[in-house]
Amino acid sequence: MAKNTNIWKSINFDDTEESALDLLETQKEKLFKDSRSLLKLEVEAVDSYLNTEPPTLALIYKAFIVAPELSNYRIKIFTVVEYYDKGRFPVDIMSHLDNDKINEVHKENFLSEISRILSKSIVRNRIKELYKLSKENKNVT
Repeated sequence: MAKNTNIWKSINFDDTEESALDLLETQKEKLFKDSRSLLKLEVEAVDSYLNTEPPTLALIYKAFIVAPELSNYRIKIFTVVEYYDKGRFPVDIMSHLDNDKINEVHKENFLSEISRILSKSIVRNRIKELYKLSKENKNVT
């Protein structure tokens, strides 16, 4: 093979399906704006090998609410699991504050399921408390 051979030509980079991560990215600016720049959505994406039988390859998206005013203190709110063998969707979602697991979430329901998690009192109250502490800390400094 010559050094000017393009080994990537078999991959169509224009034909990419929207992922759960793409949908979460659309929400970052909304939280930042709605919280008056006091809270941020941070999503960590990790390639993983799930310990199942048989073992399963997956992408794991961990979603955190971050408070920059509190030395970037963060709370893990939910995790999304995207399975390689299923494609981008359906995904599974685990709500960390109440250990609720939602299986087989399709793209058209994804943001409404995330919204449902955020509307739970345990989640909503933790986020509101983080906002309140951030606001108080900003007023002190």
